[in-house]
Amino acid sequence: FYSVKSYNPAMSYALAICHLGDRILGAPPFLQPFPGSERALTLAEVQEMQKRLTAAGFDTGGTDGRVGNDTMKAIRDFQAKAGLQPADGYGGLKVLAKLRQGG
Repeated sequence: FYSVKSYNPAMSYALAICHLGDRILGAPPFLQPFPGSERALTLAEVQEMQKRLTAAGFDTGGTDGRVGNDTMKAIRDFQAKAGLQPADGYGGLKVLAKLRQGG
């Protein structure tokens, strides 16, 4: 997974390529559908999400607008605390809306 991300850091790309490899080897489809119904957050929205997560006590490792491992862990921890399911570390519009409401 991290080798694929070193080629292209987009999470959706890495997931797609690795899942394709898994499927070729006979693994089943995704257990949870990929959150494709939401549009991707803009750079400003990712930075806002990182700022709000940090203010709420979830360390994102900075507010650079890039969703790396620290931001994903912060999102996952926030989702679990806020009761958002699945707590998968995907920072989409639902997570940002919940953060705007004060968590």
